[in-house]
Amino acid sequence: LNNPTKGNFVGDQARDIKSIRVQNQTRIALGEGELAVGAFLNDKELFHPIFQVLDYTSQDRGVWARYDWESGKLGLTVGGAAREGETDAKRYVNINGRSGALTFQADQEAWTANLYAEGRYSVTDELTLIAGAIYAEGEREQQLNFNNGAATDVLGTASFDEFWPKFGLLYDLAPEIQLYANYSRSAEFPGFSEVAQIASFVPVDAQTAWTAEIGTRGRAGIASWDLSLYSADIDGEMLQFTVGPDIPASTFNADKTIHRGIEAGLDLAFTDWLTLRQVYQYSDFRFDGDAQYGDNALPVVPEHVYRAEARFTHDRFTLAPNLEWVPEGAWADYTNTTRTDGYTLLGLTGSYQATGNIDLFLDARNLAGEKAAGDISAVITATPASAIYYPVERRAVFGGIRARY
Repeated sequence: LNNPTKGNFVGDQARDIKSIRVQNQTRIALGEGELAVGAFLNDKELFHPIFQVLDYTSQDRGVWARYDWESGKLGLTVGGAAREGETDAKRYVNINGRSGALTFQADQEAWTANLYAEGRYSVTDELTLIAGAIYAEGEREQQLNFNNGAATDVLGTASFDEFWPKFGLLYDLAPEIQLYANYSRSAEFPGFSEVAQIASFVPVDAQTAWTAEIGTRGRAGIASWDLSLYSADIDGEMLQFTVGPDIPASTFNADKTIHRGIEAGLDLAFTDWLTLRQVYQYSDFRFDGDAQYGDNALPVVPEHVYRAEARFTHDRFTLAPNLEWVPEGAWADYTNTTRTDGYTLLGLTGSYQATGNIDLFLDARNLAGEKAAGDISAVITATPASAIYYPVERRAVFGGIRARY
């Protein structure tokens, strides 16, 4: 942290992905409603030299259906989705970014399915009540065939199922101004990076939460906005901490945590050719009376983040200087002993519409060459020597062509 210009290039780390995705969506009018069905297939190869060389080949596929119906004061949405996939996971000794001896091989399979429904009732022209629910199931299975230089035969499985309801209301204060509130439960199932962190399975549970949210969205004069205030009480939040730079992050379920915050967006259209777009996030994430960490703040996420873009448009040209400001960095550890510095990033984007289907674009980032920690691998207690910080993107310029057919 105190010597950010010193890098460690051992391992020639990279993350290279080859991916092909095919997707179809079909919409069918059915009486007063509409049925949408779809399917997808995704084939991916990951070559990822880090602590070892990760060489993963995976394929996942899924189907989904959704039916939307409106009649008078009533509205209904029902649907479901199912997806499954398998991964041939191999790891090798990292020899300057190339694969050495095999250290790990496992066949991983997973599936997740859900059903959901939401009903809407317009009590008055201004007030709409909403109620809904989701039920989901999932399973993760790993057949470990090779580990630490020897053949193995270890099967690990984990199954999950959760039900979460939601309740809400919408109130139209004016034709272009809406107030909203909701109270809902949510759940997140762990993936293989949580249940199979290094080799064998570990007992990681699903993360669940009850969240209350109020907000407003709308437009008045030159301003358009979306403002949300939320508070979530979370049970079993999946948190990660780094043991060492050569060991994958370990995941544990916290007891109780709280996420409170504000998400605000404000656009100001001063003229037809100048618009100021702004986004602000306030994040108060912390433990709730934890036996080890008390009410400490959670690491990695900074408390305040502000982003803005001034977009100038003239005929076919667009020019947009932008700003990202983090006034104070995030905590690096769960004991709240080390905090990173804040930073300001300046950028500029531009585009030119050459034809109706072709755009030329330019994207210049971090124009001032700011040096700062933009991301963190959390640890229990950080020290100045902890290798857990990832720098913000250095000064860079990208250009290209977008074509639409």
